[in-house]
Amino acid sequence: MKRFEKWFWIIPLFVALIVMTGIRLVTDTPNGYKFWERPISQNLIEWIGATIMAYLFQAFMYYLLKRNEKYTDKLNLKRLLIEYLIIVVVGLLFINPCVMIIHHFINDPVDLDDLVIASVIFTLVLIFIYSFYRGSQILDAYIEQRLQNEKVKSIQAETELKYLKAQFRPHFLFNTLNTIYFQIDEQNEAPRRTIEKLSELLRYQLYDVNHSVTVEQEFQFIETYMEVQRLRMKESLKLETFFDPALKPYHIQSLLLLPLVENAFKYVGGDYWIQIDARLEKGNRMTLEVRNSIPANTVNNSKKGIGLENLQRQLELLYAGKHKLQYIKSNGTYVAHMEIELVKKQQSDETKMHHNRR
Repeated sequence: MKRFEKWFWIIPLFVALIVMTGIRLVTDTPNGYKFWERPISQNLIEWIGATIMAYLFQAFMYYLLKRNEKYTDKLNLKRLLIEYLIIVVVGLLFINPCVMIIHHFINDPVDLDDLVIASVIFTLVLIFIYSFYRGSQILDAYIEQRLQNEKVKSIQAETELKYLKAQFRPHFLFNTLNTIYFQIDEQNEAPRRTIEKLSELLRYQLYDVNHSVTVEQEFQFIETYMEVQRLRMKESLKLETFFDPALKPYHIQSLLLLPLVENAFKYVGGDYWIQIDARLEKGNRMTLEVRNSIPANTVNNSKKGIGLENLQRQLELLYAGKHKLQYIKSNGTYVAHMEIELVKKQQSDETKMHHNRR
């Protein structure tokens, strides 16, 4: 629809001319009446009235198209029929009073035939115009979705390639940690425990991660990460976490929640506390809020680190139109708030099976 917007407010002039001419040809020609031979003032009144009517309805149609634009990706036959029903009903309620007002100004008595003919012609033109605009809108959305899908595939292929190139490094580190673990005396429980946790983190990234995981797996990974971080943090750190059990069966892109948690542990200061809260909201929407204290005299630097920039990029590609991410810094507190629309494990598996069959 975007490429037709410059003509959007010019078209009513032609619509008014078509509707007025169509009505006059159907009603007057069979009687041998030549409407173009009437006083020009009458034709002018009719055309001006039809033009005003066309612009008013164009404004309504513009509103309807904008409102329905957000449903384009969920369009089905029922929704489409409802759209056309609204257009037809409003059009019929609109055209008849306008016809009577125009006939009043040209001193021409209006009868039932005039109203029926005007309604039929106006409705046909209206359906054609709306179909033209709505079809353009759907085509634009389809092209945009195809481009977005190709972009996601390209990013995924590039990411997988980088992952394969870099995989030998964490794999080597994983094997080295196992070697060190067995070299430490069994009585040195603390370092052995730390190495165990580090090994779990590496194992998750090496073996347990494909493209998406259950939220429960992601939470377990984050809990392991927090245990490792607690070992190097001050004992005075106050850490509060809540992971909603209702989120467990849902799927999420792997390692998507980690950057916000990493950021909190990296910059915590001041009163030295961190709060992590993940909940399931209405509509399969997960909200994750990570709060941490920061020194009161921290410089307000709006520039985000590469981890948060990558997170924003991932959300835009993988959860386009289905996410929200914002950061708030005030009064010695830094808040990261993220919302994502998730799918359940069963739905994800069905989608994967369908993709495999294709």
